[in-house]
Amino acid sequence: MSWVLGTTSKSRLVGVNPKIIEIIDEALEVSPIDFGIPADGGKRTAERQYELFKQGVSKCDGIDRLSKHQSGDAWDFYAFVNNKASWDRAQLSILYGVFAAVAYKKNIPIRWGGTFGSKTYNGWDAGHIELL
Repeated sequence: MSWVLGTTSKSRLVGVNPKIIEIIDEALEVSPIDFGIPADGGKRTAERQYELFKQGVSKCDGIDRLSKHQSGDAWDFYAFVNNKASWDRAQLSILYGVFAAVAYKKNIPIRWGGTFGSKTYNGWDAGHIELL
């Protein structure tokens, strides 16, 4: 089955690295699970990054600790199941596998937030992928 990103998800990817769009476009063609891009899931300003940091949503403050979202080199995603967003880790893991296979095929190195493994992060960001 081939999926299509909705208008809202597409608008959330404005300004991201074109390599991300390549990965997402092909992943939509081969993924067994539909997916979307959440609010703030694409490129972010330093100001917005700082707001997310203050809310406890991000470990990066956008000033001393930059997020790859600020350069447009990261994207967040959710599974779209039964007509609603899902943050189920098993579904996000399957989606990461799809993104990883596509990125490997295209020789685009990526890193998954689900494997952030220090004591501070402990794999907390399963809906995040960034370019290396």
